[in-house]
Amino acid sequence: MRDKVEILGTVPKPSKRSKADVKYSTELNRWFLTLIGIWPTRSDAHILKKILSEILFFLSCFLLFFAMVPAVLHTILKEKDPQRKMKMTGPLIFHAIVIIKHFILVMKKREIRECLEHMDVDWRRVAHSDEREIMLMKAKFGRFIFLLDAVFMYSGGFFHSVIVPLSMDSFVTPDNITIRPLSYAVYEPLFSTQTKTAYEIVFTIQYVSAFVANTITIGCSGLAGLFVLHICGQFNIVRSRLESWVRGRTDESKNVEERMAEIIYLHLRALKFGAQVEMILTEICLIDFVGSIIHICFLGYYFITVMGKIYLDNLWRWVEMSLSDEFEQNAAICIATYCVLLVSLTFNIFIFCYIGELLTQQGEKIGTTAYMIPWHELPPKNSRAIILILAMTKQPATITAGKMVELSIRSFSTVLRTAAAYLNLLRTISI
Repeated sequence: MRDKVEILGTVPKPSKRSKADVKYSTELNRWFLTLIGIWPTRSDAHILKKILSEILFFLSCFLLFFAMVPAVLHTILKEKDPQRKMKMTGPLIFHAIVIIKHFILVMKKREIRECLEHMDVDWRRVAHSDEREIMLMKAKFGRFIFLLDAVFMYSGGFFHSVIVPLSMDSFVTPDNITIRPLSYAVYEPLFSTQTKTAYEIVFTIQYVSAFVANTITIGCSGLAGLFVLHICGQFNIVRSRLESWVRGRTDESKNVEERMAEIIYLHLRALKFGAQVEMILTEICLIDFVGSIIHICFLGYYFITVMGKIYLDNLWRWVEMSLSDEFEQNAAICIATYCVLLVSLTFNIFIFCYIGELLTQQGEKIGTTAYMIPWHELPPKNSRAIILILAMTKQPATITAGKMVELSIRSFSTVLRTAAAYLNLLRTISI
Protein backbone atom coordinates (compact mmCIF):
# COMPACT_ATOMS: atom_id res chain seq x y z
CA MET A 1 0.00 0.00 0.00
CA ARG A 2 2.85 2.37 0.84
CA ASP A 3 4.41 1.72 -2.58
CA LYS A 4 1.12 2.66 -4.25
CA VAL A 5 0.97 5.95 -2.34
CA GLU A 6 4.55 6.78 -3.30
CA ILE A 7 3.76 6.09 -6.97
CA LEU A 8 0.65 8.29 -6.84
CA GLY A 9 2.64 11.12 -5.22
CA THR A 10 5.41 10.99 -7.81
CA VAL A 11 5.77 14.30 -9.66
CA PRO A 12 6.73 14.03 -13.33
CA LYS A 13 9.44 16.32 -14.64
CA PRO A 14 8.19 19.47 -16.39
CA SER A 15 7.81 19.17 -20.14
CA LYS A 16 7.49 21.82 -22.84
CA ARG A 17 3.77 21.17 -22.99
CA SER A 18 3.23 21.49 -19.23
CA LYS A 19 5.28 24.69 -19.13
CA ALA A 20 3.26 26.14 -22.00
CA ASP A 21 -0.01 25.16 -20.28
CA VAL A 22 1.04 26.73 -16.97
CA LYS A 23 2.10 29.89 -18.77
CA TYR A 24 -1.21 30.06 -20.63
CA SER A 25 -3.33 29.64 -17.49
CA THR A 26 -1.37 32.12 -15.32
CA GLU A 27 -0.21 34.61 -17.95
CA LEU A 28 -2.73 37.41 -17.38
CA ASN A 29 -2.53 37.16 -13.60
CA ARG A 30 1.25 37.27 -13.76
CA TRP A 31 1.27 40.41 -15.91
CA PHE A 32 -1.12 42.38 -13.73
CA LEU A 33 0.14 41.24 -10.32
CA THR A 34 3.75 41.85 -11.33
CA LEU A 35 2.90 45.51 -11.99
CA ILE A 36 1.96 46.00 -8.33
CA GLY A 37 4.71 43.80 -6.86
CA ILE A 38 2.40 40.99 -5.73
CA TRP A 39 3.32 38.13 -8.07
CA PRO A 40 5.53 35.82 -5.99
CA THR A 41 9.09 35.31 -7.21
CA ARG A 42 10.75 31.92 -7.11
CA SER A 43 13.20 31.21 -4.32
CA ASP A 44 15.98 30.75 -6.89
CA ALA A 45 15.10 33.97 -8.79
CA HIS A 46 17.79 36.58 -9.42
CA ILE A 47 18.29 39.12 -6.64
CA LEU A 48 17.49 41.99 -9.04
CA LYS A 49 14.11 40.47 -9.81
CA LYS A 50 13.29 40.28 -6.10
CA ILE A 51 14.41 43.87 -5.57
CA LEU A 52 12.31 45.04 -8.52
CA SER A 53 9.26 43.31 -7.03
CA GLU A 54 9.75 45.14 -3.72
CA ILE A 55 10.24 48.47 -5.51
CA LEU A 56 7.01 48.01 -7.47
CA PHE A 57 5.14 47.21 -4.25
CA PHE A 58 6.37 50.33 -2.44
CA LEU A 59 5.75 52.45 -5.55
CA SER A 60 2.16 51.17 -5.65
CA CYS A 61 1.72 52.02 -1.97
CA PHE A 62 3.09 55.52 -2.54
CA LEU A 63 0.70 56.15 -5.43
CA LEU A 64 -2.29 54.92 -3.43
CA PHE A 65 -1.48 57.04 -0.38
CA PHE A 66 -0.58 60.08 -2.53
CA ALA A 67 -4.15 60.18 -3.83
CA MET A 68 -5.88 59.22 -0.58
CA VAL A 69 -4.17 61.16 2.22
CA PRO A 70 -4.64 64.72 0.80
CA ALA A 71 -8.23 63.86 -0.14
CA VAL A 72 -9.00 62.57 3.37
CA LEU A 73 -7.50 65.69 4.97
CA HIS A 74 -9.44 67.95 2.60
CA THR A 75 -12.70 66.12 3.28
CA ILE A 76 -12.30 66.17 7.07
CA LEU A 77 -10.62 69.54 7.70
CA LYS A 78 -11.63 71.83 4.85
CA GLU A 79 -14.80 70.71 3.09
CA LYS A 80 -17.93 72.12 4.74
CA ASP A 81 -20.62 71.22 2.21
CA PRO A 82 -22.34 67.96 3.32
CA GLN A 83 -23.25 67.05 -0.28
CA ARG A 84 -19.67 67.35 -1.46
CA LYS A 85 -18.42 65.45 1.58
CA MET A 86 -20.78 62.65 0.68
CA LYS A 87 -19.54 62.74 -2.89
CA MET A 88 -15.90 62.40 -1.75
CA THR A 89 -16.59 59.63 0.76
CA GLY A 90 -17.38 56.93 -1.81
CA PRO A 91 -14.06 57.10 -3.74
CA LEU A 92 -12.12 57.32 -0.47
CA ILE A 93 -13.77 54.17 0.86
CA PHE A 94 -12.90 52.40 -2.40
CA HIS A 95 -9.28 53.51 -2.06
CA ALA A 96 -9.11 52.39 1.59
CA ILE A 97 -10.48 48.96 0.68
CA VAL A 98 -7.96 48.62 -2.13
CA ILE A 99 -5.07 49.44 0.23
CA ILE A 100 -6.25 46.78 2.69
CA LYS A 101 -6.50 44.17 -0.08
CA HIS A 102 -3.03 45.16 -1.31
CA PHE A 103 -1.46 44.44 2.08
CA ILE A 104 -3.41 41.19 2.45
CA LEU A 105 -2.03 39.99 -0.88
CA VAL A 106 1.48 40.84 0.24
CA MET A 107 1.06 38.90 3.49
CA LYS A 108 -0.27 35.92 1.51
CA LYS A 109 2.57 35.86 -1.03
CA ARG A 110 4.05 32.64 0.31
CA GLU A 111 0.68 30.87 0.22
CA ILE A 112 0.05 32.17 -3.31
CA ARG A 113 3.42 30.78 -4.42
CA GLU A 114 2.54 27.39 -2.88
CA CYS A 115 -0.77 27.36 -4.78
CA LEU A 116 1.01 28.17 -8.03
CA GLU A 117 3.47 25.33 -7.39
CA HIS A 118 0.50 23.03 -6.72
CA MET A 119 -1.00 24.03 -10.07
CA ASP A 120 2.30 23.38 -11.80
CA VAL A 121 2.36 19.83 -10.41
CA ASP A 122 -1.24 19.24 -11.52
CA TRP A 123 -0.40 20.30 -15.07
CA ARG A 124 2.58 17.92 -15.09
CA ARG A 125 0.39 15.04 -13.90
CA VAL A 126 -2.17 15.40 -16.72
CA ALA A 127 -2.09 11.93 -18.27
CA HIS A 128 -4.62 12.00 -21.12
CA SER A 129 -5.43 14.45 -23.88
CA ASP A 130 -9.08 14.71 -22.84
CA GLU A 131 -8.03 15.66 -19.30
CA ARG A 132 -5.74 18.32 -20.72
CA GLU A 133 -8.65 19.66 -22.78
CA ILE A 134 -10.71 19.92 -19.59
CA MET A 135 -7.97 21.92 -17.87
CA LEU A 136 -7.40 24.16 -20.88
CA MET A 137 -11.13 24.85 -21.16
CA LYS A 138 -11.23 26.03 -17.54
CA ALA A 139 -8.08 28.12 -18.07
CA LYS A 140 -9.63 29.73 -21.15
CA PHE A 141 -12.79 30.54 -19.22
CA GLY A 142 -10.69 32.06 -16.42
CA ARG A 143 -8.86 34.28 -18.93
CA PHE A 144 -12.20 35.41 -20.37
CA ILE A 145 -13.53 36.39 -16.93
CA PHE A 146 -10.27 38.17 -16.14
CA LEU A 147 -10.32 40.23 -19.36
CA LEU A 148 -14.01 41.10 -18.96
CA ASP A 149 -13.42 42.31 -15.40
CA ALA A 150 -10.40 44.32 -16.57
CA VAL A 151 -12.47 46.05 -19.27
CA PHE A 152 -15.17 47.01 -16.77
CA MET A 153 -12.84 48.16 -14.01
CA TYR A 154 -10.48 50.17 -16.21
CA SER A 155 -13.43 51.77 -18.01
CA GLY A 156 -14.92 52.88 -14.71
CA GLY A 157 -11.56 54.17 -13.48
CA PHE A 158 -10.93 56.06 -16.74
CA PHE A 159 -14.32 57.76 -16.58
CA HIS A 160 -13.87 58.78 -12.94
CA SER A 161 -10.24 59.90 -13.03
CA VAL A 162 -10.01 61.41 -16.55
CA ILE A 163 -13.34 62.09 -18.26
CA VAL A 164 -15.13 63.76 -15.33
CA PRO A 165 -12.26 66.12 -14.28
CA LEU A 166 -11.49 67.17 -17.86
CA SER A 167 -15.15 67.83 -18.61
CA MET A 168 -15.43 70.29 -15.70
CA ASP A 169 -14.41 73.93 -15.94
CA SER A 170 -12.19 75.56 -13.35
CA PHE A 171 -13.86 78.11 -11.10
CA VAL A 172 -12.80 80.94 -8.75
CA THR A 173 -13.69 80.83 -5.07
CA PRO A 174 -14.75 83.92 -3.06
CA ASP A 175 -11.14 84.08 -1.84
CA ASN A 176 -10.01 84.60 -5.45
CA ILE A 177 -8.47 81.10 -5.64
CA THR A 178 -8.76 79.23 -8.92
CA ILE A 179 -9.84 75.64 -8.40
CA ARG A 180 -9.00 73.17 -11.14
CA PRO A 181 -10.99 69.93 -10.96
CA LEU A 182 -9.27 66.71 -9.95
CA SER A 183 -10.62 63.22 -9.40
CA TYR A 184 -9.50 63.50 -5.73
CA ALA A 185 -9.50 66.79 -3.85
CA VAL A 186 -6.16 68.05 -2.51
CA TYR A 187 -5.57 69.60 0.91
CA GLU A 188 -3.86 72.86 -0.02
CA PRO A 189 -1.57 73.19 3.06
CA LEU A 190 0.19 69.99 1.95
CA PHE A 191 0.88 71.19 -1.58
CA SER A 192 -0.76 73.52 -4.06
CA THR A 193 -2.13 72.70 -7.49
CA GLN A 194 -2.72 76.28 -8.61
CA THR A 195 0.02 76.42 -11.25
CA LYS A 196 -0.49 74.59 -14.50
CA THR A 197 2.60 72.41 -14.04
CA ALA A 198 1.65 71.37 -10.50
CA TYR A 199 -1.91 70.61 -11.60
CA GLU A 200 -0.74 68.42 -14.50
CA ILE A 201 1.67 66.51 -12.24
CA VAL A 202 -0.98 65.86 -9.59
CA PHE A 203 -3.57 64.96 -12.24
CA THR A 204 -1.20 62.42 -13.81
CA ILE A 205 -0.22 60.87 -10.49
CA GLN A 206 -3.86 60.56 -9.46
CA TYR A 207 -4.66 58.84 -12.75
CA VAL A 208 -1.80 56.37 -12.25
CA SER A 209 -2.99 55.83 -8.68
CA ALA A 210 -6.48 54.99 -9.99
CA PHE A 211 -4.87 52.58 -12.46
CA VAL A 212 -3.02 50.87 -9.59
CA ALA A 213 -6.20 50.67 -7.49
CA ASN A 214 -8.13 49.08 -10.35
CA THR A 215 -5.23 46.70 -11.05
CA ILE A 216 -5.31 45.49 -7.44
CA THR A 217 -9.08 44.94 -7.67
CA ILE A 218 -8.71 43.04 -10.94
CA GLY A 219 -5.79 41.05 -9.54
CA CYS A 220 -7.81 39.84 -6.54
CA SER A 221 -10.74 38.63 -8.64
CA GLY A 222 -8.39 37.21 -11.28
CA LEU A 223 -6.43 35.26 -8.69
CA ALA A 224 -9.65 33.88 -7.24
CA GLY A 225 -10.84 32.85 -10.71
CA LEU A 226 -7.50 31.26 -11.54
CA PHE A 227 -7.40 29.04 -8.46
CA VAL A 228 -11.09 28.16 -8.25
CA LEU A 229 -11.42 27.25 -11.93
CA HIS A 230 -8.30 25.10 -11.62
CA ILE A 231 -10.00 23.21 -8.78
CA CYS A 232 -13.13 22.86 -10.93
CA GLY A 233 -10.95 21.38 -13.67
CA GLN A 234 -9.56 18.85 -11.22
CA PHE A 235 -13.09 17.95 -10.10
CA ASN A 236 -14.08 17.39 -13.73
CA ILE A 237 -11.09 15.07 -14.15
CA VAL A 238 -12.21 13.13 -11.07
CA ARG A 239 -15.68 12.79 -12.59
CA SER A 240 -14.18 11.67 -15.90
CA ARG A 241 -12.14 8.99 -14.16
CA LEU A 242 -15.14 7.86 -12.14
CA GLU A 243 -17.12 7.33 -15.35
CA SER A 244 -14.39 5.02 -16.65
CA TRP A 245 -13.62 3.41 -13.29
CA VAL A 246 -15.68 0.24 -13.65
CA ARG A 247 -14.67 -0.82 -17.14
CA GLY A 248 -11.47 1.18 -17.46
CA ARG A 249 -10.08 3.00 -20.44
CA THR A 250 -9.18 1.14 -23.60
CA ASP A 251 -5.58 2.38 -23.40
CA GLU A 252 -4.78 1.49 -19.77
CA SER A 253 -3.96 -1.72 -17.97
CA LYS A 254 -4.58 -0.74 -14.33
CA ASN A 255 -6.99 -2.77 -12.29
CA VAL A 256 -10.05 -1.50 -10.42
CA GLU A 257 -8.21 -0.93 -7.12
CA GLU A 258 -5.43 1.08 -8.74
CA ARG A 259 -7.91 3.23 -10.67
CA MET A 260 -9.90 3.97 -7.51
CA ALA A 261 -6.70 4.81 -5.62
CA GLU A 262 -5.88 7.41 -8.27
CA ILE A 263 -9.40 8.84 -8.13
CA ILE A 264 -9.34 9.22 -4.35
CA TYR A 265 -5.85 10.72 -4.46
CA LEU A 266 -6.88 13.32 -7.06
CA HIS A 267 -10.06 14.15 -5.16
CA LEU A 268 -8.27 14.63 -1.84
CA ARG A 269 -5.56 16.66 -3.55
CA ALA A 270 -8.18 18.98 -5.07
CA LEU A 271 -9.98 19.33 -1.73
CA LYS A 272 -6.74 20.22 0.06
CA PHE A 273 -5.99 22.78 -2.63
CA GLY A 274 -9.48 24.19 -2.17
CA ALA A 275 -8.89 24.59 1.58
CA GLN A 276 -5.63 26.41 0.89
CA VAL A 277 -7.31 28.74 -1.63
CA GLU A 278 -10.10 29.42 0.86
CA MET A 279 -7.49 30.44 3.44
CA ILE A 280 -5.98 32.93 0.97
CA LEU A 281 -9.24 34.44 -0.27
CA THR A 282 -11.47 34.54 2.81
CA GLU A 283 -10.34 37.99 4.07
CA ILE A 284 -10.33 39.47 0.57
CA CYS A 285 -13.82 38.11 -0.09
CA LEU A 286 -15.10 39.57 3.19
CA ILE A 287 -13.70 43.00 2.36
CA ASP A 288 -15.13 42.84 -1.16
CA PHE A 289 -18.47 41.59 0.12
CA VAL A 290 -18.88 44.47 2.58
CA GLY A 291 -17.22 46.98 0.25
CA SER A 292 -19.55 46.12 -2.63
CA ILE A 293 -22.58 46.88 -0.47
CA ILE A 294 -21.09 50.29 0.36
CA HIS A 295 -20.05 51.04 -3.24
CA ILE A 296 -23.40 50.11 -4.76
CA CYS A 297 -25.20 52.11 -2.08
CA PHE A 298 -23.12 55.26 -2.66
CA LEU A 299 -23.26 55.01 -6.46
CA GLY A 300 -27.02 54.64 -6.29
CA TYR A 301 -27.13 57.72 -4.06
CA TYR A 302 -24.98 59.73 -6.49
CA PHE A 303 -27.17 58.66 -9.40
CA ILE A 304 -30.37 59.67 -7.57
CA THR A 305 -28.79 63.01 -6.63
CA VAL A 306 -27.91 63.81 -10.23
CA MET A 307 -31.34 62.84 -11.49
CA GLY A 308 -32.94 64.90 -8.71
CA LYS A 309 -30.94 67.98 -9.73
CA ILE A 310 -31.96 67.50 -13.34
CA TYR A 311 -35.62 67.14 -12.45
CA LEU A 312 -35.72 70.11 -10.11
CA ASP A 313 -33.84 72.56 -12.36
CA ASN A 314 -35.28 71.82 -15.74
CA LEU A 315 -37.12 68.62 -16.54
CA TRP A 316 -36.99 68.93 -20.33
CA ARG A 317 -33.95 71.07 -21.13
CA TRP A 318 -31.35 69.97 -18.62
CA VAL A 319 -28.66 69.73 -21.31
CA GLU A 320 -28.75 73.52 -21.77
CA MET A 321 -28.15 74.37 -18.12
CA SER A 322 -25.08 76.52 -17.24
CA LEU A 323 -24.57 75.87 -13.55
CA SER A 324 -21.33 75.70 -11.61
CA ASP A 325 -21.71 72.47 -9.69
CA GLU A 326 -20.58 69.18 -11.27
CA PHE A 327 -23.89 67.50 -10.56
CA GLU A 328 -25.66 70.20 -12.61
CA GLN A 329 -23.17 71.28 -15.25
CA ASN A 330 -21.96 67.84 -16.30
CA ALA A 331 -25.01 65.76 -15.50
CA ALA A 332 -24.81 63.56 -18.59
CA ILE A 333 -21.15 62.71 -18.00
CA CYS A 334 -21.79 62.06 -14.31
CA ILE A 335 -24.68 59.73 -15.09
CA ALA A 336 -22.56 57.79 -17.58
CA THR A 337 -19.67 57.61 -15.10
CA TYR A 338 -21.82 56.34 -12.24
CA CYS A 339 -23.47 53.77 -14.50
CA VAL A 340 -20.10 52.43 -15.67
CA LEU A 341 -18.76 52.34 -12.11
CA LEU A 342 -21.91 50.62 -10.87
CA VAL A 343 -21.68 47.95 -13.57
CA SER A 344 -17.95 47.37 -13.01
CA LEU A 345 -18.12 47.07 -9.21
CA THR A 346 -21.26 44.93 -9.36
CA PHE A 347 -19.61 42.62 -11.88
CA ASN A 348 -16.53 42.37 -9.67
CA ILE A 349 -18.47 41.00 -6.68
CA PHE A 350 -20.51 38.84 -9.07
CA ILE A 351 -17.28 37.12 -10.15
CA PHE A 352 -16.53 36.06 -6.57
CA CYS A 353 -20.07 34.84 -5.99
CA TYR A 354 -20.24 33.04 -9.34
CA ILE A 355 -16.98 31.14 -8.92
CA GLY A 356 -18.00 30.25 -5.36
CA GLU A 357 -21.26 28.82 -6.71
CA LEU A 358 -19.39 27.00 -9.48
CA LEU A 359 -16.94 25.43 -7.05
CA THR A 360 -19.73 24.13 -4.82
CA GLN A 361 -21.70 22.73 -7.75
CA GLN A 362 -18.70 20.96 -9.27
CA GLY A 363 -17.89 19.36 -5.92
CA GLU A 364 -21.45 18.11 -5.50
CA LYS A 365 -21.55 16.70 -9.03
CA ILE A 366 -18.81 14.24 -8.10
CA GLY A 367 -21.24 12.51 -5.73
CA THR A 368 -23.92 12.36 -8.43
CA THR A 369 -21.46 10.89 -10.92
CA ALA A 370 -20.22 8.34 -8.38
CA TYR A 371 -23.74 7.09 -7.80
CA MET A 372 -24.71 7.01 -11.50
CA ILE A 373 -21.82 4.83 -12.67
CA PRO A 374 -22.45 1.04 -12.93
CA TRP A 375 -20.82 0.33 -9.56
CA HIS A 376 -23.27 -2.54 -8.98
CA GLU A 377 -21.39 -4.55 -11.62
CA LEU A 378 -18.35 -4.78 -9.35
CA PRO A 379 -17.80 -7.16 -6.43
CA PRO A 380 -19.01 -5.73 -3.08
CA LYS A 381 -15.42 -5.38 -1.90
CA ASN A 382 -14.59 -2.95 -4.72
CA SER A 383 -17.90 -1.10 -4.84
CA ARG A 384 -17.56 -0.07 -1.18
CA ALA A 385 -15.01 2.54 -2.26
CA ILE A 386 -17.91 4.59 -3.62
CA ILE A 387 -19.08 5.17 -0.03
CA LEU A 388 -15.96 7.22 0.70
CA ILE A 389 -16.50 9.41 -2.37
CA LEU A 390 -20.17 9.97 -1.48
CA ALA A 391 -19.24 10.87 2.10
CA MET A 392 -16.64 13.42 0.98
CA THR A 393 -19.07 15.16 -1.36
CA LYS A 394 -21.47 15.83 1.51
CA GLN A 395 -19.25 18.77 2.42
CA PRO A 396 -18.00 20.21 -0.89
CA ALA A 397 -15.29 22.84 -1.17
CA THR A 398 -16.57 26.40 -0.73
CA ILE A 399 -15.32 29.97 -0.81
CA THR A 400 -16.47 32.08 2.10
CA ALA A 401 -16.34 35.75 3.07
CA GLY A 402 -14.51 35.74 6.39
CA LYS A 403 -15.79 32.25 7.26
CA MET A 404 -19.23 33.82 7.68
CA VAL A 405 -20.95 33.85 4.30
CA GLU A 406 -20.61 31.24 1.56
CA LEU A 407 -20.19 33.00 -1.76
CA SER A 408 -22.91 31.97 -4.20
CA ILE A 409 -25.55 33.50 -6.44
CA ARG A 410 -27.77 33.72 -3.37
CA SER A 411 -25.15 35.78 -1.51
CA PHE A 412 -24.85 38.04 -4.57
CA SER A 413 -28.57 38.75 -4.34
CA THR A 414 -28.02 39.46 -0.63
CA VAL A 415 -25.43 42.10 -1.58
CA LEU A 416 -27.89 43.80 -3.94
CA ARG A 417 -30.77 43.69 -1.46
CA THR A 418 -28.65 45.02 1.39
CA ALA A 419 -27.21 47.81 -0.77
CA ALA A 420 -30.74 48.79 -1.84
CA ALA A 421 -31.89 48.86 1.79
CA TYR A 422 -29.01 51.11 2.87
CA LEU A 423 -29.56 53.30 -0.20
CA ASN A 424 -33.17 53.81 0.81
CA LEU A 425 -32.05 54.73 4.33
CA LEU A 426 -29.39 57.12 3.02
CA ARG A 427 -31.86 58.73 0.63
CA THR A 428 -34.41 59.20 3.39
CA ILE A 429 -31.89 60.85 5.72
CA SER A 430 -30.03 63.13 3.30
CA ILE A 431 -32.41 64.01 0.46
